[in-house]
Amino acid sequence: MSASVTGPPATAHRKIVQLYGYWQKKAPGPGLLPARGDIDPVDLGVLLPNVWLVDVVGDPPRFRFRLIGGAVSKMGMPAKVGDFVDEFVQAEAKAQTMAEFAAAARERLPVWFRGPARMPYETKMFELERIFLPLASDGVRVDILLCLTVYYSLDGREI
Repeated sequence: MSASVTGPPATAHRKIVQLYGYWQKKAPGPGLLPARGDIDPVDLGVLLPNVWLVDVVGDPPRFRFRLIGGAVSKMGMPAKVGDFVDEFVQAEAKAQTMAEFAAAARERLPVWFRGPARMPYETKMFELERIFLPLASDGVRVDILLCLTVYYSLDGREI
């Protein structure tokens, strides 16, 4: 599958659907995006290990890791908080992946993806599923992406 600038499909993992619904409910009004301050980690509960945050920095934007959840770290991704995403995306997938980050920020819409990993991980997996959800301190200009990734083994089970 490929990425799409849209909400998750009906077949999306329940964690992605749950975070997407929460994000929608946190919007302060029509046409406005929730801010990072609207997202309460206590509300996220079991989703937290799969959550990661990315700061949108500069123009044109670069994307910097702000928070990396335990499930993401457990998979062995070498990035740490403060690193830029583009430094870790595999060369053959860099243009497409960075375009997806940019689309979420520019279009102010979710970007959903399921397919092979595009960043290096130490732990082997068959594929992953993720969503980028834009956040805006002023309700309009995206300054953070709220992300969630689910990892799958070869037999389709969540890792």
